[in-house]
Amino acid sequence: MRLKTLFATTILAFGPPAFAESPPIEFVTQVLEPTGGKIQRPKSWFYSEGHHGSMYMWTISREDSSGNRPYTTGVRVQTFVGVKEGTGKTAKEFILDFVAEKKKSVQVLHTCAEKDQGLFTRVCLETVEGPHHILYSLFWGSDGMDIAVVSIAGTTKELWGTFAPTFQKMGDFELIDMERFQK
Repeated sequence: MRLKTLFATTILAFGPPAFAESPPIEFVTQVLEPTGGKIQRPKSWFYSEGHHGSMYMWTISREDSSGNRPYTTGVRVQTFVGVKEGTGKTAKEFILDFVAEKKKSVQVLHTCAEKDQGLFTRVCLETVEGPHHILYSLFWGSDGMDIAVVSIAGTTKELWGTFAPTFQKMGDFELIDMERFQK
């Protein structure tokens, strides 16, 4: 499956609007298998995985998204390994091209400049896409590491204010447990 198709599938995963509720207060640590990474998940939210070849995908959502069901509020983290082989682009080119294309077709609320975070460099793009408010956090591997990561936090425009603090907390995730792989 091509990487552009996976992005399109991700955007379509957001389903019809749901009823408002209070933001989550209690969080638990969710391990992202098979990399051993960790993310803070609201205790009452659902977790699902969907890995295919060199693409790893984790979804944490307020609604049950297992079986690739649509959801309204949640975070999806997609990791692409071997980007150069799959697209002919470096991981950085792949991410920056995605951002450039997205800017042409949606209302952009905010962007953030490149920030070195050690193993990865991050950029972000906050958008309004139809009825949805979405924050893309996009990463590429440092020092030529051929990995791209796309984290998509989103909900309806009406619910954004309620869940933005939750998305901020979930945005501080660990993709890989390096200690696990050093053993």
